[in-house]
Amino acid sequence: MRYKGLIAAAGRSSRMDGFKPLMRLNGFPMIQMTVQSLRNGGIEDITVVTGCRAQEMEEVLRPLHVRIVENREFASTDMLASVRMGLLQIRDADAVFFLPGDVPLVAPRSIQKMKERLSKAGSSGLQVLQPVVGEREAHPPVLLNGGADIVLAYQGEGGLRGAFNSMRMEQMEFLDTGALADADVRADFERLLDYAKKKRGVSLSVCEELYKEAGLLEHIRKHGKAVGDLAASMAERLIAHGACLDVELCRSGGYLHDLCKLSKEHEAAGGIFLRERGYEALAEVVERHKGFFEKPATVCEEWVLVCLADKLVQEEQRVTVEERYQKAFGHASIKPWIVKNITICKALIREFEVITGERL
Repeated sequence: MRYKGLIAAAGRSSRMDGFKPLMRLNGFPMIQMTVQSLRNGGIEDITVVTGCRAQEMEEVLRPLHVRIVENREFASTDMLASVRMGLLQIRDADAVFFLPGDVPLVAPRSIQKMKERLSKAGSSGLQVLQPVVGEREAHPPVLLNGGADIVLAYQGEGGLRGAFNSMRMEQMEFLDTGALADADVRADFERLLDYAKKKRGVSLSVCEELYKEAGLLEHIRKHGKAVGDLAASMAERLIAHGACLDVELCRSGGYLHDLCKLSKEHEAAGGIFLRERGYEALAEVVERHKGFFEKPATVCEEWVLVCLADKLVQEEQRVTVEERYQKAFGHASIKPWIVKNITICKALIREFEVITGERL
């Protein structure tokens, strides 16, 4: 299916004591993080509708290679008008994922699960796939099977929500509280800040304390630090070209990726160890570093960079992917999952080099 993204960010943020799209979360403008959340879910073709402070917005958005549509009548129109303007510029879409500009923390896995559901929808007649968390409607709703045309033609009451409710809709349950996290007023933004902090890395001193608690051997610590430093360097280079990444999550995720190396299934054991101590973001990075069983939607995710860096470091030395797996090549038959890992690593390296214009 051909997936497209649409972000509406034309409003004045009248209920907020600041201009929401340019307010910063984890050091990045909120609108940049909203774009990145779609990108991390595998949505590359993204249209952003601006209005208020359009020139400032364009300065942030232009390096992100999105389609920018300006709603010059933003002061007298509602979100439905902005969505219509955006839809008119989207061509050849089988499904359009919609986000308001102040919903920057949707998890990539949530978007990927929606894509899996949509790929099975076929000609079922479904026009809106609406995520829900508990009993609350969440983001991003998805338009398909003529849903965009209905939004364009809708003349009823209730604005955009009224248009959605007029269509054949199916709900999809999420566990992703980030899909509920918007920022209408200052209290909402403070909650966003708190939520975003839970997604961040930790300092070297915290890593050292965790090393001691886990009884990690020195040579494993040194390998972890080499992986973390490489992952952080890669993140910094990607950030310079428009990515939203937490450098310290990459660094500390690498430092701690083998935290429970001496345990059976050490990736899962490390995740449990960290989650029990409240380090949710680090736990996810550690749990997912075993290898790539499917190609990630993008190289611009912290766990991807840590996993890739781990495949480029042997003990403390930087190596090629082939060198990292040279023991496997010494066998008469190479396990298929290793061959697949090498292929995916090479594809991610190429993606990194295309984005940054630098050799990795």
